[in-house]
Amino acid sequence: MSGLRPFKIETPRLTIRRFLLGEVDHYLHVRNDPSVSETLPWIAPLCPEDAWAFMTRQVVISPGAPNVEAHLAITDRERGFVLGTCFAKMDVSGHAEVGVLLAPQARGYELELEVVKALLTWAKHARDGPRSKKVTIKVDAKDDATLASFSAAGFNMVSQHLWHGKFPYYIVSA
Repeated sequence: MSGLRPFKIETPRLTIRRFLLGEVDHYLHVRNDPSVSETLPWIAPLCPEDAWAFMTRQVVISPGAPNVEAHLAITDRERGFVLGTCFAKMDVSGHAEVGVLLAPQARGYELELEVVKALLTWAKHARDGPRSKKVTIKVDAKDDATLASFSAAGFNMVSQHLWHGKFPYYIVSA
């Protein structure tokens, strides 16, 4: 990764950073968990070969660069364990889309909200961030707790959609 600008976002409990090549198995564990396809049907499982190819591209990305979808590791700040993945994609108009996917054992501790708030702050206000005008995220319409916590964090519901005509989700924005 020499030549790349360092990238790290820290919260009290978490670090968000580029993936390391040795973390492909952790990424697969999170991405291929059966509960993912139930709540995020647009995320398809990956085979190890596709995950490796994906990861080799992601370790050299520049988060915040226009039209680059940067997938990042979410790690426990104290021990460095991979707890999940998140992404941020900025377009040239100043719109950022973010997303979070946590390992099953990391869910239920308000970590998702912590990640989204950190990405929002970085995308809109950080000196090394892209200075986005708007940040959006897709939320499962059946997940009332996440919708409520995002609302409390300053996100507003923008629109409601159906994925393939059967999976309802909201787009929320801040």
